Amino acid sequence: MTPFWKSDRFRQVAPAMALAAGVFVIGAFLVFRTEPAAVSGKSISREGLKVDFSVTSVIAPGEPLKAGEIARVSLKFTDTNTGKPVTGLLPAAWIDPLRQGTHSDQESCRASAATYLSGYVGIRPMIDLNSYYIVVLNADPTIAVIDPIIGVRGITKLLTQVILPGPPEDWARSADEKQVYVAMPTADAVSFVDLDSFRLIDTVKVGESPTRITVQPDGRYAWVGTVGAKSGVSVLDTEKLEVKAHIETGKGHHELVVTSDNRFALVSNRDDRTVSIIDVRKLKKTKDVAVTGLPISLAYSPLSKSAYVADGETGNVLVLDPASGKIRATIPLEKGLGPMRITPDGRFGFVVNPSKDVVYVFDTANNREVHRLDVEGEPFQVVFSRSYGYVRSLANNTVSMIRLADIGGSEQVVISNFQAGERPPKDSPHLLPSDLFATAVTEASTLVVSPGDANVFYYMEGMNAPMGSFGNYGHRPLSAIVADRTIKEVAPGEYNSTVKIPVEGDYQFILTLDSPQMIECFDFAAALNPELASDELPLRIAYDNRGGMLTPAGEEVKIHFTLNDTAKGGAPYEGTDVKVLTFRAPGQDRTEHAVKSLGDGKYEFAFTPEVSGAYYMYPSVASAGLDYSKLPFITIIVQDPGTGGGTP
Repeated sequence: MTPFWKSDRFRQVAPAMALAAGVFVIGAFLVFRTEPAAVSGKSISREGLKVDFSVTSVIAPGEPLKAGEIARVSLKFTDTNTGKPVTGLLPAAWIDPLRQGTHSDQESCRASAATYLSGYVGIRPMIDLNSYYIVVLNADPTIAVIDPIIGVRGITKLLTQVILPGPPEDWARSADEKQVYVAMPTADAVSFVDLDSFRLIDTVKVGESPTRITVQPDGRYAWVGTVGAKSGVSVLDTEKLEVKAHIETGKGHHELVVTSDNRFALVSNRDDRTVSIIDVRKLKKTKDVAVTGLPISLAYSPLSKSAYVADGETGNVLVLDPASGKIRATIPLEKGLGPMRITPDGRFGFVVNPSKDVVYVFDTANNREVHRLDVEGEPFQVVFSRSYGYVRSLANNTVSMIRLADIGGSEQVVISNFQAGERPPKDSPHLLPSDLFATAVTEASTLVVSPGDANVFYYMEGMNAPMGSFGNYGHRPLSAIVADRTIKEVAPGEYNSTVKIPVEGDYQFILTLDSPQMIECFDFAAALNPELASDELPLRIAYDNRGGMLTPAGEEVKIHFTLNDTAKGGAPYEGTDVKVLTFRAPGQDRTEHAVKSLGDGKYEFAFTPEVSGAYYMYPSVASAGLDYSKLPFITIIVQDPGTGGGTP
């Protein structure tokens, strides 16, 4: 049976919760055409620039790429005159399916690139290499990887799932953001998960009950707090994936921080009421600093080169010199202090007080309180984006936003907020110390984890409500990070990204550069994967029209498609119960249309869109159990007369 993607060049398009990176102006691009690619690698040289393109399997680089595998897309740019790599480029790219037996040509390459560069609302390629994946740590022993682009059936896609040896308690990202390390108390271990292939690399025993983990700035060691019989920290060598040392520091829960120069690690020991200072080079404890009350939280400012200890019992923040172990100053606040964070520039510290419904802000330059901000609902966590501090409260569903530009000034700090879900975090049976926020990579937006609602919400700065949410397929999310899948320069002149090729078939890789201006298409193929479970529907649909095509408003549009019965070896479907639902984004002008059978499995329906916009067309076949949400849909762009447009 011929799968849908090979039977027609229908472009998988859908509304997206993630926007393409950057804004491009379509101008006099250079458009080149390559011959059909029989292998995964191909090169072209034009106008003094050589481009080497390849697609290889991450799991088996030496074998042909198969459907369902994580693939590495690689681009190498060199100067044809000097042979030197060309650095600093900003490539944008997309992947679309090709009709079986065809290849990219100049016209289709230009049309596809123009469609995606124009930023039409609701029009997206099959794979957008200018976006990201959402990596979600769940309450059960799993990590979910979600593609935020809405898929062919109108829902976000679970790209893959990583099964962990035990329930997680904390996680930390490697310095190069290629891996994530997960601490699991019941397994007495830390798992290493690769963020390129989304596979569990290894699991290392680290001591009894690891509960906290952090990675030092240079990425050399990961520090793991353990609370078993030999309470302290295990030091993980992130290159050799082994325990380098275990250092006993004291009893009780541990918070961890490493100085920006990688010289000292600080470990709090809650039950012993001390903070241990460790020499990173020698991997030995040099001093225990006594704390009058309870050391609840640790932070470090590279600007002041000081560590900060939030004492929840006395309400003081101690300013500690990591080198000497001496307390430089004390910032008096109020009893009941909780977690603390330093702003990205190192200038200000934020400390929450759940019992007082307050967030305190202190200046690391003079060690003085500068703001006392009222935040209702027991604030318990602060996370920073480039422009805002996001505060999450335990007892309500509100996210409070504090504009960082307002901090330190004489004017009153304005706090805005939005609601993330319906249930507060305290409704979740379990919470982690890990962040409930993740900043997206391509725009001023933030992902907000709501454990109470078992959902992840997408919020764009400046809006008064989340723009949408990402279902987590029955799992309860406890934290999230973003895995950047944009094409990045990983070495001089070499640009890489990773994608998952959904099914076997022929594809075109659409590359654009704005400087130098270029549009280039490369063809490649993914082979049948015998191990890939089939999820074929009772009927398979192939559109004769091109998805994302332009048409003038007020003119009749005819859409043609073919239905084949998968249970009968792809025989033409001859039923008369086929219907089509059309609507204009974001959900207006909903109309159900009768469909005309042309025989031999071919169907036609016609409608006249009167208003410009993006229109979605969903077919249904009631007798096959296929409602409007199940069969792949197609999208067209309707323009006002006189602005241009094509006919189907």
